[in-house]
Amino acid sequence: MSICFLSLETSKVFNELILKELEEVGFSGLSSSLITIFPYIKEYENISISNLAKKLGYSRQAMHKNLKKLEDLGYLSFSQELNKKEKTVILTKKSESLISKANEFIQKIQDELCSTLGKEELDKYIKTQNVIYEFLETKNKA
Repeated sequence: MSICFLSLETSKVFNELILKELEEVGFSGLSSSLITIFPYIKEYENISISNLAKKLGYSRQAMHKNLKKLEDLGYLSFSQELNKKEKTVILTKKSESLISKANEFIQKIQDELCSTLGKEELDKYIKTQNVIYEFLETKNKA
């Protein structure tokens, strides 16, 4: 399996596990693609819809559709300041709770991986993934 395909498949399986866990604790109406939006909104506080679309590689139309669904489900809202042309995305208490539950689950998986691989191997893997990410980001910007 190529490094690219392995990364995609790992991410897909991880997101499916997170989604399943979130559904089990009462967060409904989501999909694997919708849950990938939350970390970006959390990381880039007060991000505009168009910037969020760029970060995720979505068209503005697709992003609007996804965000509207999340708004309808009560996971986020929008703000538009007078001097800004575009709305920014705001997490609700419901989405903050979702992120907290997702992070707890992610930590649990990481702890299980640590038990399986050993702390040194897991740390080495994380470090390697960071090097690969930085390498690819540099190539992407060139």
